Amino acid sequence: MRSIAGYGWLKEAYDLPVIDLWQECWIDTASKGRKKQDLGTHKIEVFEASYQPEDSLTAQFQFALRYEGVNLQLLSMLFGKTGHLALADWISQSPGSVYARRACFLYEWLTDEAMPIESPVPSKARYVDVLDSDIQFGLTAINRTARFRVNNNLPGTRQFCPLVRRTGFLEEIQHKDLRKQTKLTLTRYDEDLLQRAATFLYLKETQSSFEVEREKPSPDRAQRFADLLSQADTSRPLTEERLAELQNAVVDPRFHEFGWRGQQNWIGDDLGDRQKIDFVPPRPEDVPGLMQGLLDTAEKARVNVQADDDNPETESTLDDLIFAATIAFGFVFIHPFMDGNGRIHRYLIHEVLANAGFTPRGIVLPVSAVILANLDRYVAVLEKFSKPVRERTSYSPALPNAVATGNDAVYFRYFDATEQTEFLCGVLLQTIEKDLQEEIDFLVGFGRAQKSLNELLDWPGQSLSLFIRVVHQNGNQLSKAKKESHFDWMTEREIALAEAAVKEAFNSTDDQH
Repeated sequence: MRSIAGYGWLKEAYDLPVIDLWQECWIDTASKGRKKQDLGTHKIEVFEASYQPEDSLTAQFQFALRYEGVNLQLLSMLFGKTGHLALADWISQSPGSVYARRACFLYEWLTDEAMPIESPVPSKARYVDVLDSDIQFGLTAINRTARFRVNNNLPGTRQFCPLVRRTGFLEEIQHKDLRKQTKLTLTRYDEDLLQRAATFLYLKETQSSFEVEREKPSPDRAQRFADLLSQADTSRPLTEERLAELQNAVVDPRFHEFGWRGQQNWIGDDLGDRQKIDFVPPRPEDVPGLMQGLLDTAEKARVNVQADDDNPETESTLDDLIFAATIAFGFVFIHPFMDGNGRIHRYLIHEVLANAGFTPRGIVLPVSAVILANLDRYVAVLEKFSKPVRERTSYSPALPNAVATGNDAVYFRYFDATEQTEFLCGVLLQTIEKDLQEEIDFLVGFGRAQKSLNELLDWPGQSLSLFIRVVHQNGNQLSKAKKESHFDWMTEREIALAEAAVKEAFNSTDDQH
């Protein structure tokens, strides 16, 4: 016989319309010990009968905190229905319980209401983290709350606090220390080369970011976005005004906005007589609060103190990457502007990482190029959030003054950002271990090829650069079509010598590694 436990029990018992229930816990009288199953969309953990909690709010809450971590979305809904009485009784009867203390802290933090109990925990009780680091990633920089003797290691604020679960992949990323790897990769090149590479990387990232949106920007818009990327490490706080400036820089002047949107937007296809709606962001009246929470969380990221990289005893953390993922993806889910949200979303990845010192000054990682190469996975990660919200949302843009329902702020305020963080970490891993080095090496080879070919021939117009690109991309050979369309002026001997020069230029780069 099986029975639901933990957050699943609370969801059913109190009829909570929760989306983020990433795991179900079951008590099975026929099972022994604990067994886990990964079903793709969610996980199941089965416990033997000895784990059975009582059918009460506090017993099931304790089970959930112990085995499932913190689910702010569910708890926000739960506390709105139950109030504080059961929790006050729990901590009064068990003032030393780490679960009662965490539960009561979460109640006051989420509701912004103090329970009517004084000095609920003995002053000698040891401090305990709100987020269990064995289950979820909490901030390494913590704030102590003496009232319940807890370390508040929540990464966000009451108005915006996505959480990230500890997974095998993220632990592997933490062990790799991508921050240090980035610096080690760049130390292989001299300063002059890196400065030339930076100009190219800014333009490549700009082009790729627009291509993700299936757009081809004008030269002016492309240059404005590249300029933004080059200024991402200015350490300026994120504000509504700054984000509006960013929006103005990436969209056509006719679509400039000067603050958060004041109407309901939606994402999908307008087919004229009907609309195919893929996603409905939060209602406009909820945007200011959500965005203030995101801005406050961005400020936490900006001032988050990192340990000295040169200290050999420093343990790598994922604070920078988690902040980058939750802020960037949280922004695009909230969709605070009518246009330009996607490009700003990808820009924010760079800003958070640059201000944290993850990306060295003056260099941009070609993240959007990797996203473009993994577009299906990127879309799937976006839909991991958008589809469940869409299923709960009712909205008809064809109706005048239509008001959306179901797209409640709680879903955008507290969501599980594990998949988004894993995606960003995977993109950065490929960028740092493969693409960044390949891009710089290409520039080195390209420079050598230019020098050799200039010594070989006089080249008209832009033909030298074109020759290098098409030959390198075609396995060091000039194709018949390109020869006829662009290089019919060259002799066979000249082509052979130029092909050999291109091959030698790029092989010399490969030999260095």
